[in-house]
Amino acid sequence: MNNEKKKFWLYIAPFIIGFTLFTLGPMLASIYLSFTRYDVLTSAEWIGIGNYTSLFQNDRFWTLFGNTLYYVFIGVPINVVASLIVALVLYRNIPAISFFRTTFYLPSIFGGVAILILWNYMLAPGFQGENVGVINALLAMVGIDGPGWLSDPNWAKPAIIMTQLWGVGGNMLILLPALASVPQDQLEAADIDGASSIRKFFSVVIPQISPSLFFMLTMGMINTFKMFNEPMILPGADRQWTDTLMVHLYSNAFENYRMGYASALAWVMFVIIMFFTLIQLGLGKKWVHYE
Repeated sequence: MNNEKKKFWLYIAPFIIGFTLFTLGPMLASIYLSFTRYDVLTSAEWIGIGNYTSLFQNDRFWTLFGNTLYYVFIGVPINVVASLIVALVLYRNIPAISFFRTTFYLPSIFGGVAILILWNYMLAPGFQGENVGVINALLAMVGIDGPGWLSDPNWAKPAIIMTQLWGVGGNMLILLPALASVPQDQLEAADIDGASSIRKFFSVVIPQISPSLFFMLTMGMINTFKMFNEPMILPGADRQWTDTLMVHLYSNAFENYRMGYASALAWVMFVIIMFFTLIQLGLGKKWVHYE
């Protein structure tokens, strides 16, 4: 082995060791555990596909799978559209534009449990006019009777999606450079052809920023399938209204100690995410345009 190869393996060794110990090893262990009955305290007992059979026969799994799909196919597009609207507004060269961009971006940094607890207070529907949250109080000021939000089965999931709009500044930061890269000569050519602003937006701007939109949609879909914090910190009055598959996995693994069942659920989620990602990649070839 020559000196260059020795250096290559020396430099890459930390990654290989870390990947094997902390990623590949646990993955292989979870595959095995998914075919066992294992509660951490006793030895794993081989039960074949019992966990998978139990999983697909569990009505709660299908309910939470439906909740997860709701967040993916309704929440993600709303988030992307909201991010695009904010980016278009803040792309304009107006006074103090840097201040406004920073202001919209900061909430994406100040996320986590503390912000979700704050949202819990803001969404409080109140009782007999007392302890009303900020949102319903503002709605009442304009004569609108605010919904029950998390205490209402029709509004619980929309409330979760609304809290996710808090972080649109992160996507805005991706879209601003994309908008700046739109060729001006194409916009000028569209003006000469008499295209309206709406036509220019959908025929010139959207195709040019489509790679960024595709990235946001794909990563948003993957992250939403793994969504945990929002339904965990902001549960509906009935948890079945808002819980996701990730919450179901956590509950079985770390509350009920059904590690085998949780491992099976993890691999089912992996297959589901891979399936929808491949569909997204296939559809992307039809509408994503690269230079």
